[in-house]
Amino acid sequence: MSKNTYMIGVTGHRYLPEEKLPALTRYVNDFLAETMKNHSETTVTVMSALAEGADMLCAKLALDMGLRLVIPLPMGASEYRKDFHGNAASMFDCLLSMADEVFTVTPEEPVPAHPPRGFYYRQANIYIAKHSNILLAIWDGVRRETPDRAGTWETIKLAQDYGKKVYMMGGR
Repeated sequence: MSKNTYMIGVTGHRYLPEEKLPALTRYVNDFLAETMKNHSETTVTVMSALAEGADMLCAKLALDMGLRLVIPLPMGASEYRKDFHGNAASMFDCLLSMADEVFTVTPEEPVPAHPPRGFYYRQANIYIAKHSNILLAIWDGVRRETPDRAGTWETIKLAQDYGKKVYMMGGR
């Protein structure tokens, strides 16, 4: 990461209730605008793994505001795309094509003999937590452990372990 880049990592829930989308959109837009104002001497960049829901929302809003978008994928794009259907698949393709940088994350943890998909999601979350300056979490506030340790709460903990400030907005 360049010294002239301020990296906003994104994490959040995959399923965002329709009735909360206007408030979440306002919050993310305000958050990004304030961050741009506070870091006007640098290039503000949003880093999102593009999971459905919060990740895609933040990525789209960042692009709408003219910010750079970096996408650390948990696995190759064609394999990852299998996790998206309908409108989400189309949005994934669109955002991927508009990103400034797309790459597949190299696992930081030892790869198990037969890794589940969640292992790779966790590796992308580790990358985002480690390489962002701050983390924006669209989160319902429930400290929920997941079997693959790749959920929103685990990503928030990772960012905090790396000493990153985490900004949270309710996502459910």
